[in-house]
Amino acid sequence: MDVYKLDEKFRIWQNIKFYFPYSELTTQPQWRVAILTCMDCRIITSVFGIEEPGNAIIIRTAGALLTFDSLRSLLIAIYELNVNVIVVVGHTDCGAEMTKEYMTRLLARISKKTGISGEKVLNLLSSSDSADAFLGFNDVEVQIHQTVKTIQEHPLISPAEVEVVGYIYDVSKGKLSKIQKKER
Repeated sequence: MDVYKLDEKFRIWQNIKFYFPYSELTTQPQWRVAILTCMDCRIITSVFGIEEPGNAIIIRTAGALLTFDSLRSLLIAIYELNVNVIVVVGHTDCGAEMTKEYMTRLLARISKKTGISGEKVLNLLSSSDSADAFLGFNDVEVQIHQTVKTIQEHPLISPAEVEVVGYIYDVSKGKLSKIQKKER
């Protein structure tokens, strides 16, 4: 889709003849929920039962991973916007499920396309190797468990006593399934 068609789509959206009281919305989500999910375009807010603006905060990052920026967003959601539930949603067929070899090839593609050396690309990403730069993983369920655990145990989040749960969205079936806690 070119920019012209995108601009047209935006114009159409802005002129839709429906009423929603946007001016009545507050910055605090009605459900007091923040959802950390993947940036994948197949994941839309209706997957989570969100049908109106203002229901929940959506934070997107490749692979639904807890990164510095998603952590910063969660902290603002908890301490400024009164969120008390964090939902981590990964999905099947995720592009972030990458082997070390794939991440190395991705680094090479970026280097070739930009004309910037691989070493400089890693430096710009504040990383020492491609696995650290792209944070790929092999198993979405394991990754979601790990992200949930990391959030639960984070020293800036654990004192806030928020509930943290994980789900996997099956993109081929349109099904959202809660992940059970792993036994220790």
